[in-house]
Amino acid sequence: MEITFILPGIFVSGGVIVVLEYANRLTERGHKVNIAYPCPPLKWYNIKSRIGRILRKIGFLPKVDWFKVEANLIGIPTSHGECPCEERIPKADLLIATWWKTAYWVANYNENKGRKCYFIQHYEIWGGPEEQVNETYTLPLRKIVISTWLKKIIEEKFKVLTYGPAFNGVNLDVFYRDPYHDFSLHNPIRIGMMYHTAIWKGIKDGVKAFEIARKKHPDIQMVLFGVNRGKDIPDYAEFHENPSQDNLRKIYNSLDIFIMPSHTEGFGLPPMEAMACGVACILTNVGAVPDYAVHGETALVSPPKQPEELAKNLIYLLDNQEKRKKIAKAGCNYIKQFTWERSIKQLEEILKKILQEKDIWKL
Repeated sequence: MEITFILPGIFVSGGVIVVLEYANRLTERGHKVNIAYPCPPLKWYNIKSRIGRILRKIGFLPKVDWFKVEANLIGIPTSHGECPCEERIPKADLLIATWWKTAYWVANYNENKGRKCYFIQHYEIWGGPEEQVNETYTLPLRKIVISTWLKKIIEEKFKVLTYGPAFNGVNLDVFYRDPYHDFSLHNPIRIGMMYHTAIWKGIKDGVKAFEIARKKHPDIQMVLFGVNRGKDIPDYAEFHENPSQDNLRKIYNSLDIFIMPSHTEGFGLPPMEAMACGVACILTNVGAVPDYAVHGETALVSPPKQPEELAKNLIYLLDNQEKRKKIAKAGCNYIKQFTWERSIKQLEEILKKILQEKDIWKL
């Protein structure tokens, strides 16, 4: 198969990383994979010169130094927010949107660019005007979802059939428990979270839960990591800015408990990574959490937007070290079934099925 993914850009985010993982692994399996995305035009892009004509022809490809990409990258210079030029999109068997804006782009491209699909990684009303985002789920694109809750919401709310879910995987070659760690507590006890400025990531809830727990366990240490350092990061927190994947594994291995306090999620990769590194996880019941976490066995799960419940679970694990260790070990073993090898087989079968079908299904 020849497959073209349309990304909104190349930047560090869970959704982009998932697409790059799939693109690499599809390439390894013998498929020809393109990743097309808009990039800023060069200031001298329109200069009437030989170099200008060359740049106009080949586009401008920013270096992706944070992820090794095996697929064919196609950077298409555009003004901010504009649809990449159709002429630069190669003909393929499948053309796949990956974000609500890219769904409109794909819907408007010529049919000879490939059978049109929509790889849905979140209910993205947080990322744009709700009416416009909702409309994308009714566009004549074949919808592929990554979690059970997304399948339910897209099919029930918009009355269209979806393919999947094709669950995300965790890279066990990158994220694993260091062999010299025996699940014993660190001193001080280290509580980790991924930092993000988006309100729906629930960071304020996570901080509140930590501060409630700290009243009973004053020596616990908060450990945060994220792409950028925000002004609302507590002074007492240890912060790691934009860590590499190798450094992120070391951070996870330095933790005793990991908290994901999100109000909503498409999937949620960090808890899977933390579990693979042998960290006991406290999660909110959002996104794909029910697909990869078993409450009381492989993680503790709380309702979203209730920091007091997060705090109860955190205090429970701090007070019950054997339970914390048991959950950490069980989570580490359980998450190993969520491999990218399994995920790529799921997606590959879905794409083959789409190519074999004639008409778009509707409920």
